[in-house]
Amino acid sequence: MLRWSSESTGRDVDLAAIVNPDAPVGILGGPELVALGRAAVANAVDAAPAGALADVIGDTLAVRAAAVAGAFELYNRIVDGTGLQVSAARRQTHGDIVGILRLETFPHSDR
Repeated sequence: MLRWSSESTGRDVDLAAIVNPDAPVGILGGPELVALGRAAVANAVDAAPAGALADVIGDTLAVRAAAVAGAFELYNRIVDGTGLQVSAARRQTHGDIVGILRLETFPHSDR
């Protein structure tokens, strides 16, 4: 979604910031969004990233961002739970994202 929205709005967003905290994201609240995403998939509960994001972009947008992060985590759990495989064609279509995020290192990458 971030990639699509950045392309449709003409913003230059660096997806590498998801795996490299030192990379500039390129949007207001970018580092805080990355921290929120990391917190959403962490083993421990940490509300601090949501608060930090709200300080930068406001409560309403921070709540929306948290809802999106939660939804994506839910989708990932569903996919993992069902064993859904990503087709080779889909991985090839999104090869640049696979490379940027180093997704080929996950156990499912050889499917």
